[in-house]
Amino acid sequence: MTIRVVTLPRISWALFRPVASIPDTTEEAQIAPEFPAVNGLRPERTPGGRFRLPSFVMHVRVNRRDTMVVRTANKTADLLKHEQGHYDLLVLVTRAFARELESLEAASVAELGSLLGTARQSHDERAQAVDAKYDSETDHSRNRAAQLRWNSAIVAALAQPRCDTIANLPL
Repeated sequence: MTIRVVTLPRISWALFRPVASIPDTTEEAQIAPEFPAVNGLRPERTPGGRFRLPSFVMHVRVNRRDTMVVRTANKTADLLKHEQGHYDLLVLVTRAFARELESLEAASVAELGSLLGTARQSHDERAQAVDAKYDSETDHSRNRAAQLRWNSAIVAALAQPRCDTIANLPL
């Protein structure tokens, strides 16, 4: 059984909805990548009679409604790269989530559903923690040195299909 993660090749300013301001923040841009849903799957039986998820594809998409850029913002390559970082961090968490789902087996469909829910909650919390640390350390891209460190860490992590941590945080 294999779970494949499909992502956008790169983001562009065309994904961002121009707005006068972004509510509750001083940020000039905000991307809203979505953690993939896992529903409507029919569990399959292992040779040992246990239940596991079937092979399927998870898509890391962007919620266009909540992906915004302030009209007056200077839409620089550096700012777009910062927003790409948010997206890529969710890709990394989704890959780790997929690996965990591939390993799940249970004695019943209900137990498998419970394990799936626990894994999803855990990885969702991890995504939030990594995203918060990214924005805190980079000051929403304003701290250039920190942003360059994160850019390098993200590139290195994306190059490792089985990466399970970034910035000393679990994915």
